[in-house]
Amino acid sequence: MTYYDQFKKNIVLPQAILTHILDIFPTLMSFNVWLYFYGNESLAPSQIAGFLQMTTAEVNQEINLLTDSETLTAEFDESTGEMRFDTHPAFAKLDNFISATSNQASISDSELDNEIETISDIARLIAAFEPEMPGGLTPINIEELQKWLSDDKFDVGLILQALREAALNRKVSLPYIRAILRNWRTNGIVTSRDIADNREAREMRQAEQQSDTTLSDDYFNSVDSLRKAWGYDNAK
Repeated sequence: MTYYDQFKKNIVLPQAILTHILDIFPTLMSFNVWLYFYGNESLAPSQIAGFLQMTTAEVNQEINLLTDSETLTAEFDESTGEMRFDTHPAFAKLDNFISATSNQASISDSELDNEIETISDIARLIAAFEPEMPGGLTPINIEELQKWLSDDKFDVGLILQALREAALNRKVSLPYIRAILRNWRTNGIVTSRDIADNREAREMRQAEQQSDTTLSDDYFNSVDSLRKAWGYDNAK
């Protein structure tokens, strides 16, 4: 019978303690030392030193780290005259860590929602930019798009609008689109709705200017007609 066949049904350690190993133990080497005590709490540090090809002083240093971090306790057994090392504190520490993590997870639900929203936004940008960018998006391009959202706080709708602007001008590149976004921000345009409002205001101004020009022409045409009717143009 092989060791695998003999021990495959035994649970030696909970998976959680391996998953959070660096949250529970001060160093990976201290975990190795703790593991020997977990198998045999009456082992001497010199024995573990031999197993791990370390000096006894180095093992004692790791034991000090374990006790200082409340992951291991050492007690003198008067009946045997030996030191016994209790590994149970590591499991208590694991329980406390998982409990604190669970509480933190419930507290940060809104942060998780924001993170999901950010992931959704970057997915929208990737889907929109990928077919427009010559040669597609590179990991560096995607990282820059992410920074536009997280660092520059550009509205995702505004970024998509800037992409359309660049596509219309046949200048699709991230530097060009970034320049559009920064120019818009300088002019107080921070959302895609601002783009629509700005366009409507510009169209209204243009219509007013055209209306003013038309009225002015009509006015002068009327004056000319009156001058001819009253004979002013023939006056000497």
